[in-house]
Amino acid sequence: MNEGNVSGRRRRAAEGVNTKTRVPSYGVTRLGNNEEDSAHRWLKRLLGLSLLLGALAVAAYFVAEPVAELMDRPLASVKVEGDFYYISKERAMELISAEINADFLQLNLMSMKAALESEPWIEHAALVRRWPDALEVRITEQQPIARWGTEGFLNQRGELILVGNIDSLEHLPLLQGSAADAGKIMQQYQDLSQLLRSRGLEVIALKCDSKKSWRLMLKGDVEVAIGRDQVMEKMRRFMTIYDQHLNAVWQDVKAIDVRYTNGVAVQWQPDSEAKNSYIKSM
Repeated sequence: MNEGNVSGRRRRAAEGVNTKTRVPSYGVTRLGNNEEDSAHRWLKRLLGLSLLLGALAVAAYFVAEPVAELMDRPLASVKVEGDFYYISKERAMELISAEINADFLQLNLMSMKAALESEPWIEHAALVRRWPDALEVRITEQQPIARWGTEGFLNQRGELILVGNIDSLEHLPLLQGSAADAGKIMQQYQDLSQLLRSRGLEVIALKCDSKKSWRLMLKGDVEVAIGRDQVMEKMRRFMTIYDQHLNAVWQDVKAIDVRYTNGVAVQWQPDSEAKNSYIKSM
């Protein structure tokens, strides 16, 4: 074996040893250090929580007495607002006072609201606490549109509201009929009023009897008998005759009957000079 071959093998063996793969050191996890870091974080959190709870306890100690004083604060004033056309402010205060049975923050506003709205003349009551010890009450009254017999009135929605005394409503028109038909009678009154108002005629009373027959009274105490059906059609026919014949002698008219299919009947005042004219008297 010559020296060249031996030298070549030695070089290759040396190169094989030098080219072995080495394991890198950067992927190794040090478990011991991570456990210590985690424990330190939990200790810090626990310490922070303890401090927070301690601060809350101190705050509660100093705040408890003022809060208790606020809870026991008595109601100092009541302010009542509204128009008070049909119910007096004194009556509203009576209803409110009857419900004041607790301190300011413990007042039962829902109970007080219900008590106020149980009064027939009151449609809506709004109650608000005003810091530190005041109560504000806003009263909205019903809006009577017409009297209903001697018992009550109808509001703007045609609802029948029964009250003990309607002397303050004498200026309103009088509606009569079955309570079950109150809404229908109210609508009929509004339709007739709109129709007649264009001629300066004002409805002061409207009645629907047990046979569903209609009769109204105009300002000046002129009664109009309409009957059970075709109410608006009959009244439009009356308007035509009024424009053509009755307008000029209206002060002599006592009553009108429009229940006829082709005309109307007129009843004159006893001393009327027009009763012998071309319109046949009843």
